[in-house]
Amino acid sequence: MRRRLSFRIGLALCLGAAAILAAAGVWNLRLQRAHLTRLVSASADRMAETIRSSTRDGMLRNDADGVHRIIQNIGAQQGIARVRVFNKEGRIRTSTEPAEVGALVDKGAEECYACHQRDRPLDRLDRADRVRIFRSEQGERILGIIAPIHNEPQCVAACHAHSPAQRVLGVLDVQLSMASVDESLHASERQLLGALVVTVAAVLVLAGLLLWRMVLRPVDRLTQAMTRVTTGDLETRVAVTSSDEIGAMATSWNAMTDELARARGALQEWNETLERRVEEKTAELQRTHDRMLLVERMASLGKLAAVVAHEINNPLAGIRTYARLLRRRFAGSADPETDRILQVVDVESGRCGDIVRNLLAFSRSMPARFADEDLAPILDRCALLLRHQAELLGITLSFEAAPGLPRLRCDASQVQQLVLALAMNALEATPAGGRVTVGARGDEGEPGIVIEVSDTGCGIAEEVRERIFEPFFTTKAAGKGVGLGLAVVYGIVSRHRGQIDVQSTVGAGTTFTVRLPLQPPEGEP
Repeated sequence: MRRRLSFRIGLALCLGAAAILAAAGVWNLRLQRAHLTRLVSASADRMAETIRSSTRDGMLRNDADGVHRIIQNIGAQQGIARVRVFNKEGRIRTSTEPAEVGALVDKGAEECYACHQRDRPLDRLDRADRVRIFRSEQGERILGIIAPIHNEPQCVAACHAHSPAQRVLGVLDVQLSMASVDESLHASERQLLGALVVTVAAVLVLAGLLLWRMVLRPVDRLTQAMTRVTTGDLETRVAVTSSDEIGAMATSWNAMTDELARARGALQEWNETLERRVEEKTAELQRTHDRMLLVERMASLGKLAAVVAHEINNPLAGIRTYARLLRRRFAGSADPETDRILQVVDVESGRCGDIVRNLLAFSRSMPARFADEDLAPILDRCALLLRHQAELLGITLSFEAAPGLPRLRCDASQVQQLVLALAMNALEATPAGGRVTVGARGDEGEPGIVIEVSDTGCGIAEEVRERIFEPFFTTKAAGKGVGLGLAVVYGIVSRHRGQIDVQSTVGAGTTFTVRLPLQPPEGEP
């Protein structure tokens, strides 16, 4: 409970209100006490003047008994504690208490203080100086006022034994009880205490209601909103019901929550973008890994192909030689079936020899002879070799070389083989009436030459596009290819430290792009 804001604020308000009201009550009591004292003093002064006026005639006649009766009658009234008269020597001449008549008053007592402790004469003292408050023997508060009895001309004329130079003949001492005043003050104190308790309770209740409505309830809404936000609910908003500091706090809270929601949305979007990029990079790494595996596989197959090619190249050459020799020996004498068989042996041996040569080219066992070459004559030779076949197939074949191509350091025969292999594949994949274009231009990025071979043929399906450079992989019909053409092309491009890319759309055509540097790095790749 002590940690709650409402308890601490309520306690502070209660104590503060109690302190303020208590101070105001004490101040009010003091004012009331002073006011009542002034009223009693004024009443005592009037009563003293009344007694002095009433006893004046008796004193002029020197009628002590008459003066005593008047004083006794007045002193018998309620609220009058004592009335007495004493002369200038301090001897009491008459009093409402007969026992003290004739006695001398102690000049150091409170009754004589005003006359004997002041610098001014008695007849010049103000009423405030002639009034004193003291306690009686019974402990009751008494207000006493002294009134001087002046020496009038009538007193001298009445043959009193007083000198005309004597201004004061005696003193009239009137003492009033302060019991009623004290009772009134006690009643006021009780009323003040009751009012203080009621006021503090009312202030506490009112302050509590106002505090709850204006502070605690908005703060509680903010606290609940904070709790929901800590659980991740950034859609929480606080109602702004005022334009004071609490309303400004609620507005700032809503603005902060909106900013947090936007920040979380941006962070989530960034995470999604990052995940997508990671997936793209992962796929790219996977493709690179697959390409590396392909390169390793091709290297292994190249070594195997080199071994096989060297082992069977000579036997194949012998078989073809003997087949031709037998045909020439039995020319005209052998039956047609034997000649046909020998012709098949010759043709198939030649076909096997072509396969062996492709294997040797693929295995890179044949040394490359690099020299600075012009690409245009190489393209012209390729066009001369392919033009007749293109006319037979009904396909438009065009070679387009950009003017001013720089000289390329390469193996001319291998580059020619590369162009021929790509162009032959394009012709075989293009139906009659189609078009095959072979172009060469300068590379816009790095110093080099770009060779593009495009066709309007059947295209390459996406699911087999990654495998077209693998040895012995082909999409042609049986007997129309062994799957080494593009593998040989890939080997030639790698040997020249270049790059080859393919773009294809099924039913629309294919474009092979080969980038060769003008000066490939020294040494075998």
